[in-house]
Amino acid sequence: MTSFQLLVFAGLLVAVSCDICFDDPHDLGCFETQLRCHDRNPNNPDDIGTTFKLYTRQNPDHGEILDRQNPLTIQASSFDPYRETKLIVHGWTDSMSGDSWITMKNTFLQSYDVNVVMVDWSSGASKGYYKSRANTRVVGREIAKLIEAFQAAAGATFDSMHIIGHSLGAHIGGYAGEACSGTIGRVSGLDPAGPDFSGDLDNTCRLDKTDALFVDVMHTDGETLWGGGLGLMDQLGHQDFYPNNGQEMPGCSKISISCDHSRAVEYYIESISSTRPFSSVKMSTNFDTLNEGLWWWCDSVICPEMGYKADPSCNEGLYYLETNDESPYCM
Repeated sequence: MTSFQLLVFAGLLVAVSCDICFDDPHDLGCFETQLRCHDRNPNNPDDIGTTFKLYTRQNPDHGEILDRQNPLTIQASSFDPYRETKLIVHGWTDSMSGDSWITMKNTFLQSYDVNVVMVDWSSGASKGYYKSRANTRVVGREIAKLIEAFQAAAGATFDSMHIIGHSLGAHIGGYAGEACSGTIGRVSGLDPAGPDFSGDLDNTCRLDKTDALFVDVMHTDGETLWGGGLGLMDQLGHQDFYPNNGQEMPGCSKISISCDHSRAVEYYIESISSTRPFSSVKMSTNFDTLNEGLWWWCDSVICPEMGYKADPSCNEGLYYLETNDESPYCM
């Protein structure tokens, strides 16, 4: 369903599409289509086909399917509102059946007693990049509705929610957090997608630090020029980490299209269970000075670790570190 504005053109009233709405039965409301950062209509939620599968220590291998519009699926599941909830979101052309996502889920459950929700929007992510990019807003709002359902059906709190998204999935985490008025506990952006997300954009266009109580971002394939990397160099969160200058990762071939981009996921998985910290040093206030070595050890407050153990009590800012070229990546 599309809403219209009436404009006068050559003395005639002309109906101009300004929003696309997904109300009954999807209860997702309307999405502007005239934003500078989003000028394409997303697919219908039925075509995007987002699914939510819950895994816990009681059910680590066979995901329980959750329906955000059916509270009984939450109440009858192993979801525990007193645990933290990790919502994992893949990026463009990806799905939750990949080995890295299964490893992340298993690592969480082996290391912590948490709820893990794997968000699969692979049908919506398999379109052309710009259509998939438009679909991210729908998926973000679907996640927000699921979080609301966790609260309504089980009494979970927004601050116990932690969204971990890679590439386009990082911006999905931002849209979900924004739809929850920035009150969810944390969003971790793993090399947020760069094409058409860089530069001076409004906060509604991409992941930013107003989307959660704590937003940490890892940059591994930063885009600085046309034809650059798949990720962003822009500072987006409370703490932004630029391992190896944020653009080319040790161990990745220069001819590989995705290695640097996906390395953020590998670093994050290692950070969940590793006893060796991804220690960082603070950078100057501009990532353009990375190659000039303008960074220093933190003084009054310990510099945060990169990855899962990033500490919101540490100072906001930009942080630098180096990694090994293969696992274990922590130096």
